[in-house]
Amino acid sequence: MNYYSEDWYQATEKFTKFASKIGTLKHCRADGNPFEIPYLIIGNGPRKVVINSGVHGIEGYFGSAAQNMFLDKIVNNISKNVLDDYTIVLIHVINAWGMQNRMREVQDVATGGLVDLNRNFGVDFSDKKLRDLNPLYSISHPLLLSKPDKITKTNAIRKFRREHLTDGAWAAISRGQYYEPYGLFYGGTAPTIENRMTTEIYDDIMTGDATSLTSIGFHTGLGRFYRRRGTATAQLLVSHPTNHQNTMYFKRVLDKKLTVVPDDSAQFGPTLLGDLVDFLETRFSTRKIPVRTADFEIGTGEFPIMSPVYKRMDMGDARYDLLHNGKINDETWKNLTESWYPSDEGWKNSALNSAQKLFDCLLNAMQIKVL
Repeated sequence: MNYYSEDWYQATEKFTKFASKIGTLKHCRADGNPFEIPYLIIGNGPRKVVINSGVHGIEGYFGSAAQNMFLDKIVNNISKNVLDDYTIVLIHVINAWGMQNRMREVQDVATGGLVDLNRNFGVDFSDKKLRDLNPLYSISHPLLLSKPDKITKTNAIRKFRREHLTDGAWAAISRGQYYEPYGLFYGGTAPTIENRMTTEIYDDIMTGDATSLTSIGFHTGLGRFYRRRGTATAQLLVSHPTNHQNTMYFKRVLDKKLTVVPDDSAQFGPTLLGDLVDFLETRFSTRKIPVRTADFEIGTGEFPIMSPVYKRMDMGDARYDLLHNGKINDETWKNLTESWYPSDEGWKNSALNSAQKLFDCLLNAMQIKVL
């Protein structure tokens, strides 16, 4: 069975076909958005376990495939006792526009720019100081949105990285910014439709007797891909320091079968502005119940140092093309796609094998009621 798809429509058709045989399939729709977000509810227990995919559209091809695999190969092995204690929810491709257009981001109707949904959640857009939260991004913006020949631009970004690795400007590129609509990791001017739909889905999931929430988003991009071996790294990224209860919890539950990566720079607040995991923890904090969030990340970078350089270059080139030509040219399109969703079959198989390990760990934890 090929769980991967060629576009959002095919992915949703596969997901719907599997899901309609298993649990309660719902569809979140919004006026003005041609795409829905399907989500499947399995079981009726008070402990909520949610797997979301496609916050970054291009990465949704893996997330969708993993969810399809879960529904086809794994879900039928879950006992009734587990489903009396737990409710398992699969949210299928939050950023459908991005998936369909092979982009990480979604179009911003207000500015014409590209919004990174993981910089759009839980942000007070009425706060005028928002524009000033990441001023160091402006140092890199002209370089990122230039388009000289590949060698010149690669060397320029490598030089920028060397010069700004310790002063915060290199890290500022990814942190999120709210003043350059065509800039990298732009957070938007208001909650996107996809943001509002996702919030509605989580509120629906948490209605009633929820006693805990464990939410994991599926992503690609960070980490290594060893093309010759056809293997990719898999990490569970927790946006809390090493000694935080959520980090220690995931390390215990995964029982050393997967790598759990803490974020010690998050000790005094979130490292990223507007990410979904921090938003969920804040939104349900008044419930006084455990809320545990993480991102499951499959590596795509073949070169440890150069991979982030290439990714930023490809993202900048795409924005240059959109600004000056109204569309992304074929070479940029290919490079951008391979940065986040490699066409290599070894990568695709390795990614699904890692997803299966994660699913197995979660189900084992459910069976002994430690999740």
